[in-house]
Amino acid sequence: MKRSAALVAIAVAFGISACTSTPAPEQNAAPGTGQESAPTVPVVTEVVTATVTNPPQAQDAADDRLGYGALKLGMTLDEVRAAGLTDLTWDSDGDGLCVGDDKAAISKKHGVVRITLPKDARTSKGIGVGSSHAEVMAAYPDASEYRAGWSANIGDMASYAFIGHDEVTDVKMRASSADCAEFLL
Repeated sequence: MKRSAALVAIAVAFGISACTSTPAPEQNAAPGTGQESAPTVPVVTEVVTATVTNPPQAQDAADDRLGYGALKLGMTLDEVRAAGLTDLTWDSDGDGLCVGDDKAAISKKHGVVRITLPKDARTSKGIGVGSSHAEVMAAYPDASEYRAGWSANIGDMASYAFIGHDEVTDVKMRASSADCAEFLL
């Protein structure tokens, strides 16, 4: 009886040992050592190519033209009307080449050529209604004086018009190419 109890004890110990043992070294052997593990399943990648002749245009592509909010220099009257930014028509007050209101002047040839910024708006350099001549010159050192105030270039295609001599009373963004009468600009 002692002998069978001893064999059962050895068998139980061996069974527990077999259940908790680590894998044999040949199961984790590196390839080419003669002790490789089972082969892996290959991964298949498929590339599909399609020809696109007329890719769809982005409906809300960012408009990078200069402007204020949704109103951009160069927009046609139809674009400005479609955006709900004006009620102007070519029959509105103008000079025959352009029409305008207190927000914008629009040329038949060049589109929006003047945008008047709202009274509470500021340029990217912090200039707006109420800014002093000294503040304009500090922000725009290359600004030049003209009959109504100060003008500062915004790149090659536009400029700011800071109306007023001692203090800015209006800020307008103007396109360099404009064929409108001065009263519209």
